[in-house]
Amino acid sequence: MIASQQLSPPRIPLGRTESGKIPIYESKLVKVVRIDPEEDDRIRAILGRVRQASTATKSDAPTESAVIRQALRLGLDELERQERQNARR
Repeated sequence: MIASQQLSPPRIPLGRTESGKIPIYESKLVKVVRIDPEEDDRIRAILGRVRQASTATKSDAPTESAVIRQALRLGLDELERQERQNARR
């Protein structure tokens, strides 16, 4: 990553930061996004529920990245739908 200017640390203290290896299972492109703590909690809760459901049905448990990609796709579908509606006006 190349920064065109010196990056300064955030003004607010970071609450839950962790460092470590990031597994990349199947990607064509990796982008960095900011996820608010509340959204991260929601993602983790969804991931827990779908993993529990996959255990009950004896299927493969989804990865966190799969859950995030699905949420992104659903959000993009809604965004495109709203954009089409606005274009008709």
